[in-house]
Amino acid sequence: MTSFAAQVSALRRQFVGYCTQQLSQVGVTYGQVYILICIGKRGTCSPKEIGQVLGLDAGHLNRTLAKLAEGGFVEQEPDPKDRRARVVRLTPKGEEVFALSHEVFRRWDQEVLAPLSTQEREQLMSYMKKLNRERMNRDE
Repeated sequence: MTSFAAQVSALRRQFVGYCTQQLSQVGVTYGQVYILICIGKRGTCSPKEIGQVLGLDAGHLNRTLAKLAEGGFVEQEPDPKDRRARVVRLTPKGEEVFALSHEVFRRWDQEVLAPLSTQEREQLMSYMKKLNRERMNRDE
């Protein structure tokens, strides 16, 4: 019997490969897109907030933000509330990738879930949400 962990890991590897292939066409890595999504959902945010949400250390995050800024996906400026801090926002190019990421995820969902009936999809999503909720509660 194959373990649940093995099944989840196999799907994750396939998902990462799919996203990497799709996102490389616009010059963004799989890891970078989650930073763009985090910023896009908030409009503007601090690097500290991004690090807390995504669980990234400051050094790695700052290097990645610098690469994203160099690529024209984000811009950073002093925080109007605290000049010592910075805020990050998406540029129009970053907004395009933010929208594309939703489309890439939607296409993946359609492809992977195609063999399942509507009822099976709903059950799977219900089970996954329950497992995620339980794991998150355990971590608190």
